[in-house]
Amino acid sequence: MIDLRRLTAALIIIGSLTGCGGDSPGSQSGSAVVAADQLHATGQTGAGGSSSSSNSALSVANDDAQTPADDRFAMRLTQYVNPLIGTLASNSPNPVPAGQAGSVVPAAGLPNGMVQWAPDTNTTPAPSNSAEPGSPAGYYYDIGSIQSFSLTHMSGAGCSGNDGEFPVMPTLDATRPLAQTFSHANEKSVAGAYSVLLDNQVKVELTATLRTGFGRFTYPDRQPSTLVLDTTYTNTETSVAGSVAQVDARTISGSTTGGHFCGNATNVPVYFYAEFNQPLASTSSFTNGRAVMNFGKAGTVMMKIGISYVSVANAKVNLERENPSWDFDGVKAVADAIWNQRLNTIQVSSRDTTALTKFYTAFYHASWAPSVFSDVNGQYIGFDQKVHTVSAGHAAQYTSFSGWDIYRSLIPLKATLFPQETSDMAQSLVNDADQCGAIPHWVNDNVEDGVMPGDAGSLILAGAYGFGARSFDTAGALSHMIQMANIPGTACNGVTTNGGRASYLQFGYITSGEWGQASSTLEYGSSDFAISQFAGELGNTTIQKMLRSRSAYWQNLLNTSLTPPLIAGRNSDGSWIPETPSSTDNYVEGNAEQYTWMVPFNPAGLFAQLGGNTTVVSRLNTFFTVLNAGTSLPNFYMGNEPTFEVPWLYNWAGSPSGTQNVVQQIMASAFGTGANGLPGNDDLGAVSGWYVWGALGLYPEIPGVGGFAIGSPQFSSITVHLGNGKTLRIRAPGAPTANYVQSLTVNGAVHNSAWLDVDALANGATLNFAMGSSPSQWGTDPADAPPSYGVPLARNVADAFNNHGIGADGSTDTDGLGADFDGSLYSYSSQALTAAGAAPGKPFVFNGASFILSAGPLDNAVAVGQTIAMPPGTTGRSLVLLGSANNGPGSGAALVTYADGTTMPFTLAFDDWTLNGGSAAPVDPIALTTTYRNAGDGTNNAVKTYLFADTVPLTPGKLVASVTLPRQVSAGKLHVFGISAAP
Repeated sequence: MIDLRRLTAALIIIGSLTGCGGDSPGSQSGSAVVAADQLHATGQTGAGGSSSSSNSALSVANDDAQTPADDRFAMRLTQYVNPLIGTLASNSPNPVPAGQAGSVVPAAGLPNGMVQWAPDTNTTPAPSNSAEPGSPAGYYYDIGSIQSFSLTHMSGAGCSGNDGEFPVMPTLDATRPLAQTFSHANEKSVAGAYSVLLDNQVKVELTATLRTGFGRFTYPDRQPSTLVLDTTYTNTETSVAGSVAQVDARTISGSTTGGHFCGNATNVPVYFYAEFNQPLASTSSFTNGRAVMNFGKAGTVMMKIGISYVSVANAKVNLERENPSWDFDGVKAVADAIWNQRLNTIQVSSRDTTALTKFYTAFYHASWAPSVFSDVNGQYIGFDQKVHTVSAGHAAQYTSFSGWDIYRSLIPLKATLFPQETSDMAQSLVNDADQCGAIPHWVNDNVEDGVMPGDAGSLILAGAYGFGARSFDTAGALSHMIQMANIPGTACNGVTTNGGRASYLQFGYITSGEWGQASSTLEYGSSDFAISQFAGELGNTTIQKMLRSRSAYWQNLLNTSLTPPLIAGRNSDGSWIPETPSSTDNYVEGNAEQYTWMVPFNPAGLFAQLGGNTTVVSRLNTFFTVLNAGTSLPNFYMGNEPTFEVPWLYNWAGSPSGTQNVVQQIMASAFGTGANGLPGNDDLGAVSGWYVWGALGLYPEIPGVGGFAIGSPQFSSITVHLGNGKTLRIRAPGAPTANYVQSLTVNGAVHNSAWLDVDALANGATLNFAMGSSPSQWGTDPADAPPSYGVPLARNVADAFNNHGIGADGSTDTDGLGADFDGSLYSYSSQALTAAGAAPGKPFVFNGASFILSAGPLDNAVAVGQTIAMPPGTTGRSLVLLGSANNGPGSGAALVTYADGTTMPFTLAFDDWTLNGGSAAPVDPIALTTTYRNAGDGTNNAVKTYLFADTVPLTPGKLVASVTLPRQVSAGKLHVFGISAAP
C-alpha cells in the first residue's frame, strides 16, 4: 500500500504538472491531482499491469471482476494498460513504408509529456535494419538487447529522426559495448513507469514528470556502478553535435542536436540538467559529448534529469519545480495516479479482461501526443527561433502534430474530452503560423517537417473547434486558413504547406506539385470543406460559400466510365490517367479503391454517382472482405488513416447494420493484446483514437462538423466525463455479444437516425440502445440518413456565385481575400469591363438577354453541379449563359428543368478567357472584350480577356424552373457570370 503521506506530499509538489497540459484528466473540477483519500478509497496501490514474454498473450492483472461504469471515484484502470502492445510488426501485407509495426515505445512519462523515457533496442532505423522492420521509434519487441534508454520519443511515428535524445545506459564496464541483452520475463512496462533487469544483473527503473525523467539504477553487489550519457547520437542517428560537462560533484548539464524527422535538415538544440543522489568519482570523464560517470560501488544510483528546448537554465528550473525530492516511488505513484485519472475520463463495464486491456491501452496510446514543448515558466522556442512565453489563458505550447494522421479521429476525441487542453494545442498551431507564415501540417519540435500532403493544419483547427475546443485565436486561425487555401506557395519557414494548391486552383484537381495527385485532391477537398464550416461559424459567409463549392472538386476525379467508377488522376488537358482498383501511382499510401470512398462530407453525393445505395452496400461488403489489406489490395486498411472513415459509410447507404458488423470485426481482428496488437503505425495515437471511438459506438466522420456517425457500443455500460463538465452515459445491455442496434433513445426521446449532433451532448446525454443479435430496420429510412454536404440549391444566379473574378485596378491579392479568377491570381478588371460597356452593377444586353455583372466579392459561379433556380415566369426562345473558362476551352453536361418537371440536357461550353493567351480562335460568340487583366500583385497584364455567350434554345411556351451546371468539365473550369432568357 502507498504511504499516503508521502504520496500527498508528492502530489502537492507535482500537482501543477497536468495543469500545464490544460484540462485535468478525467476531472471537471480543474484540479490536476487525484486526491489521496480517493486513491485510498479505491484501493489504488500504484502502477499496475504486467508484461509477458509471449507475443500473443501479453497480459495485465485483473483485480476487479467488473468495473462499475458509474463510479465517479477513480477506478483502478491503469492495471489494464499494457504499453508493450504494438511494439511488434502486424501481419498486414504490403504496408506503407516503415508502417508495419505500431512503432510505439514502452515509455515512462505522463499524458502529453515532453519526457518519454524509454528503452531503445536499436539505433539503426528501418529499412537498413532488417531486424527491426518498420519500427524506427526505438523499441522493437523481438530484438533481445537494449542499446540505451533515451529521454524523448514520438509514439507511433514511422520515420527516422523521431527524437531519442540523451541516451543513458548503466554499465559495469564503460570500455566495453554498452548494449545489454535482456529477457521480457524481467521487463515490466506500466502507465508512467518502466523497469527491466538486464542480463548483466543491472536493474533499470524509470519514471517521469512532464518535463523530467527519474531513473533508479541498481547494480549487482560490490560491482562498479557506472552510467554513460551520450549527446552525440539518438535512437536513429549515429552522429549529432552535443556536449556535456560536470557542474558539481552531483550534477551535470549539456545539450544535443535534435530534429531531423524524416530527413529534415533543421537542427533543434535540446538541453538537459541532471542530478544524482551519489557523488561522481574522480575517475569520471566528460569528453567529446560523452559522459562516463563512475559512482564507485554505490549499489543504487538515482538520476533526475530535466530537459528544455530553451536553455540549460530552463532545464534546471523544470527539474527544481517538478521533482525537487528524491522519492522515486512517490513520483512513480503520482505518474500512475495521473494516468489513472485520465483513463477514468471514460469508464466502461466489462468482465472481459481482454476487452478492457485493448480499450484502456488504446486510450493510453491516444494520450501521448501532441506533447508539451514549453517549460514550467511558459517559455518555448518558436518557429522564428526566438524565445516566446505562452500567452495568458493558455497553459502550454505543444508540438508533435502528425497532422495528416491525427485530424481524422484523435483531435475530435481530445476536443470532446479535454477542450481546454485541445484549445491550447490549437493555439500552438496558430502561434506557429504567426511565427513561420502558415499553419504547419507536420510539427516536430519547432519545425515544419513538410511530411505528408494536403492542408492538415486547417483540418486540425476546424475539427478542434467543431468538437468544442474554442478557446484560441479563431480569427487569426481563419486568416491563415484563407491564405493557405487561396494563395499558392504559402509556406511555413520556406516549407510549402499547400504544394498542390496551384494546379488544384487552376484545374479543379491536382496535376503537379503534390505527392499523390488524385488522393491529395481529396485531402484539399476535405480541408476546403472544413474551412468552409469554420468560416461559417465565425460569420464569414463569403469564404464559407467559396470553399463549400470548392470542396465539390472531388467530382472532377470520379471516372464513371470505369467499372467500377473510381477516383482517378487527370492530366492538365483533362484526359484521364488509366487506373484500376489496385492502382497506387497517384495515391498516397493507398490505392484507387481505398481513396474512392474518401468523401466524408458528402457520402450521399458520392453514392449517387457510384450507382446508388444498393450498389454501394454490395461494393462495401466486398471492400471489407479484407480488414488490414495494406496499400495494394483494393480492400480496407486499418493500419493507415485514409480508410478510417469507410466503415461508417453504411449509415449513409441505408444499412447501418453494416457499420455495426464491420467495426466490431475490425476491432476484434486487427487489434489484439499481444506485442503485434496494433494494425500498423499508431501515428501519435491516431489508430488508437479510432479504436476508442469504435468502442464507444460513435465516430467523428465529417471533417469540421461536430457530430457522430453512430455504430454499436462495444460495452454494455459506458460513462464519459465530457470536457464541458457534463456526462455522457451510453447504455447497451447485451453488448458486445448483441451487436446490432434495434432502437435508440437519446435523453428518453426516440432517435431513429444513425447520426448524433454534438449539440446533443451540451447538457450531458443518456443514450439507451436496445441491442439484438441480428440486423434491424433502425436507421434505414432515407429520411433518417445522416447529413451530407453537397453543393446547395441556389435561389438565383447570384446565390450560386462562389468565385471572386473581377477586381479593381491596382488591388492586390496576398491574403486570399482579393480577386482571383483563374487560380493563378489573375482577374478581370472592373475598369476594363466598364470601358467595354459592362460596368459591374449596371445592366447591359447581349443577344437579346439582359445581364448585370456583380459588384460584390463573389461575382461568378464555378460549375460544380449546382442547380440554380430561375426567376418565376422565366420563358423565351432561348437561355443565354454568360461566362468563360480558365485553362480551357471547357465543356460539360448541363440541364434545363422546366416547371412541369420535364428536362432538357445540353452541353455548356466556353472558350478560354484569354483564348489561351491569344493563341486560339474563338468558337463561342464574344460578349465582351477587355484589353488587359489584373495580376495579383496589383499590376495590369496586357493580355486580352473575353466573356462569351452560350445560347440554349428553349421549348416555346414552357416555364424554366432551374438550370443545373456541369459537375465535371472536359478541361479547366467553367465560370458562369449570368443566366438570362432572351424573349
